[in-house]
Amino acid sequence: MTAPSVIITGASRGLGRAAALLLARLGARVTLNARTESALNQVRREIEAAGGRAQAIAGDIREPDVSERLVAAATLNFGGVDAVINNAAMIQPLSRIADSDPETWRRNLDVNVMGPFLLVQAALPHLRRAPHGRVINVSSGAAVRATHGWSAYCVSKAAINMFTAVLALEEPDITALAVRPGMVDTAMQAELRECGRGAMTPEEYQRFVESHRNGALLPPELPGRALALLALRAPRAWSGRFIQWNAPEVQALVAQSFADGD
Repeated sequence: MTAPSVIITGASRGLGRAAALLLARLGARVTLNARTESALNQVRREIEAAGGRAQAIAGDIREPDVSERLVAAATLNFGGVDAVINNAAMIQPLSRIADSDPETWRRNLDVNVMGPFLLVQAALPHLRRAPHGRVINVSSGAAVRATHGWSAYCVSKAAINMFTAVLALEEPDITALAVRPGMVDTAMQAELRECGRGAMTPEEYQRFVESHRNGALLPPELPGRALALLALRAPRAWSGRFIQWNAPEVQALVAQSFADGD
């Protein structure tokens, strides 16, 4: 069987990096994307040093040509696209609706919604031909829980959930999932602690500060492992769902995969 080809955005750090490293370890060929070329190439070198296959395509996922280049590179070098993980996202503006900068609000939607749309649209012809084409969209609890000062982020993640549901309805030959990764120890969490004090309520802000202080944030490798296994093995019957990274059925899939020797 040909090793699967997976495109993953936001792959230079945090959750995306963790998922990319595990995908390569499991035998997938990975096409990495992020804006920062140096950090992205570092992940590529880590994968190659461990015996995996990877290529790095730097660029802003808001731009249509970046999605086209990612798909073209995956097709040329790895024979196609079997799965896409839309992980790149931004949380700014951290401000209340009345005070938000419209351009930053628009940029949030461009990154968090239009980026996944553009990449999926570019990859769909290949995903339809793949034996088990999959789209894994990284969502958030913010999709279903409003938070002071997070207007753009909450709206964008709610949109990603509906995008996933419509994609599953329109494309019955692929599997589309929106995944809630939980509170992960990433740069986005650091940004919340640094910039969120005036936008969130004091109680909400303190919850994030205390979670970090108490070591309650998840290491990226845990939800990253779920993302990787879902990209490779999510059952079609799950398509369209918004699912928690540690839902019992997801953890059963992960446990079974490693029991099989992966």
